Amino acid sequence: MKKNFIMNVSYQFLCICLPFIVTPYVSRVFGAEGIGVFSYNMTVASYFGLFIILGLNNYGNREVAMNRGDMNRLSSLFINIYMMQVLAGILVLSVYGGYCVSIAKTTISCVFGVYLLSYLFDINWFFFGMEEFKITVIRNTIIKLVTTVLTLTLVREEDDLIIYVMITVVSYLLTQLSIWPFLKGRIRLVKPGWKEIKRHMAPNLILFIPVLGVSLYNMMDKVMIGLISSSAEVGYYESADKLKAIPIMFVTALGTVALPRISYLNARAEESEIEKVFSNSVTLIDFVMTSICFGMMAVCSEFVPVFFGEGFERSINILYLLLPSCFFIGIENIMKTQFLIPKKKDSIYIQSIFIGAGLNLVMNIVMIPKLGAVGASIATLFTEIVVCGYQVIRISPDIPVMKYVIKDGYMYMIGMVMFLAVKWIHFPVASELLNIMLRILLGGFIYIVLFLGVRQK
Repeated sequence: MKKNFIMNVSYQFLCICLPFIVTPYVSRVFGAEGIGVFSYNMTVASYFGLFIILGLNNYGNREVAMNRGDMNRLSSLFINIYMMQVLAGILVLSVYGGYCVSIAKTTISCVFGVYLLSYLFDINWFFFGMEEFKITVIRNTIIKLVTTVLTLTLVREEDDLIIYVMITVVSYLLTQLSIWPFLKGRIRLVKPGWKEIKRHMAPNLILFIPVLGVSLYNMMDKVMIGLISSSAEVGYYESADKLKAIPIMFVTALGTVALPRISYLNARAEESEIEKVFSNSVTLIDFVMTSICFGMMAVCSEFVPVFFGEGFERSINILYLLLPSCFFIGIENIMKTQFLIPKKKDSIYIQSIFIGAGLNLVMNIVMIPKLGAVGASIATLFTEIVVCGYQVIRISPDIPVMKYVIKDGYMYMIGMVMFLAVKWIHFPVASELLNIMLRILLGGFIYIVLFLGVRQK
């Protein structure tokens, strides 16, 4: 599990580093308006894609992890689940085609159909359930590096937005197709059966419900900003959201490797090992969030103009609201991947998500017309607090989540000390970028020294 976590963090780190090269470039080429158009159309296509993949990232992952010891059973499981995915894909692609022709009526929306097609070939859930992360990480890394080079080479001016879109969508399709050859030797070809396909539909749809709910306040934020406010506001929100992805990459990596491992341990009834993993995961997430999020908030007012260029200053206030939500997202992810889904406590997960989705929807409708992207950010923060709080209350009789969080309370104090120090100190250097880098190094030094000092006591 440690090896898989390090591998996934490394990959997620690459996914963050490459945008650090590409994002400042495309932000200056397209501006907030162009970035907003790209983000809006990709979000809409992604929303359609949810209805292809449904709940497979959780359901398929869990089922593969629990049955990976029997090749015959595993082969039947994969074939029948994938046929369900194909049927959903054909239906969704048809509906999206109608959307492009009758509603969107833009070339960009049609090109994003290729991105939607990639969902049809997405079988990462199988390899994640097998805990074989190396295969997906290496292939994805190569394609992302090629995509970065193509973007920097071919995208030159504002009218090249369609080229940027084509590079993006084709890379997603190749990423999914490249993993298929590795199925050889892991499954046998068996004839799918309608009865077996139907057997997977109900539990998969149950786990799709929270995915749909989460999308309402993760993806629909951008759609609602675009519909109610403007493309520029979408651009500001999208830019801040890219920086928020830095701490979230650790949450994603941990959840990806924890779900199949905990599902496997749960099938073997190894409760003491499960609790140990849960406790260590909370400590890891607390360490990451208090160090990175407080550090980013300390320098974001200077970093955003340097990174994105002039005209993106509005993203600063958005970041101040989005980064604190990462603390709650981290704990939510641990509860979801290490208790609710492996233990099949799907009802609690679904209830929490729909409470959050309802709250987020209402707050967006009220706040976006007045505050634009800032209003959506406030809604996101309050939503994550409510969802996390509800889950903690519901599972506390089984796992004392708050006990694990409270024991790491000193990390939050250290993070606040680091924030105040970095926010206050400025180095007398000519370059703003150099000043930011020195302050980041100072913040890291302060955090580590205080952390080691407290831990030794």
